[in-house]
Amino acid sequence: CWGAGGSGQTTVPSLSNPTQISTGDNTACALDDSGVQCWGDNDYDQITVPSLSNPTQISASWVHTCALDDSGVNCWGENSFGQATVPSLSNPTQVSTGDYHTCVIDDSGVQCWGGNNNGQTTVPSLSNPTQISAGGYHTCALDDSGVQCWGGNDYDQTTVPSLSNPSQIDAGGYHFCAIDDSGVKCWGGNPNGQTDVPSGLSFSNISSGSSSGSGSSSG
Repeated sequence: CWGAGGSGQTTVPSLSNPTQISTGDNTACALDDSGVQCWGDNDYDQITVPSLSNPTQISASWVHTCALDDSGVNCWGENSFGQATVPSLSNPTQVSTGDYHTCVIDDSGVQCWGGNNNGQTTVPSLSNPTQISAGGYHTCALDDSGVQCWGGNDYDQTTVPSLSNPSQIDAGGYHFCAIDDSGVKCWGGNPNGQTDVPSGLSFSNISSGSSSGSGSSSG
């Protein structure tokens, strides 16, 4: 890890065969052979990992963290908006955390809870959603119709541009990125160039931070 490390978020602990990583504003978590390990800021116990049973996914945000394990979805950390209080779910398969809200995909489709001051947990009608990604105060899903976004739109982060067969999505703090047949497209807030995708590269994976974007590429 690299970048700002004032809270220890770039000081990676000893890990055994890590397979997944998720970063919040001042925290980071990884999934490895021992389960989930988190490091960085712990003002709200967001890196104090509870007991988990065979965790398969981790999602870190600004002040709370969630994981998917054999028991379903577990969340911990700051909970002033109920973002860490998990409702009843049916076979959840994916979890994503925003600043103060959480979303999952389960047998019923997409469910979101927590802060809703911008409508970020008010899920629109979706057709067979396969991916969910929660940003700062907005949320997007990939379904049969393509990419649908809802919630805060002060930087046009939920105004989806024309996309051709999008296959992956990821939300940042005030921006959003997707991979489609043409490559990577990003939209929304751009004060640090986070939606200016470099040219001449072929991307296979995309990840959006609060004020940045990154991807796995070749070429």
